[in-house]
Amino acid sequence: MECFHTRDWADESFAITEAARTMYCVMHGSSCDLTSGARNISAEYPDPNEAVLKERLKRAGVRLAQLLDTAFLN
Repeated sequence: MECFHTRDWADESFAITEAARTMYCVMHGSSCDLTSGARNISAEYPDPNEAVLKERLKRAGVRLAQLLDTAFLN
């Protein structure tokens, strides 16, 4: 089972937003500048990002289970 801290999760998610294929932002040097459609995610958004979305949901479920196990078993 993976052991991550919430900071690691946030960093992992931010790295995904920086990726060109997610179409969230455009990198200019070290700046992740929002694209014009970044805040208005259309119905077509999941199509090219389906694999990323599914993976993020799976990881979220595992991580939530870990947090709940830790909270209620200790």
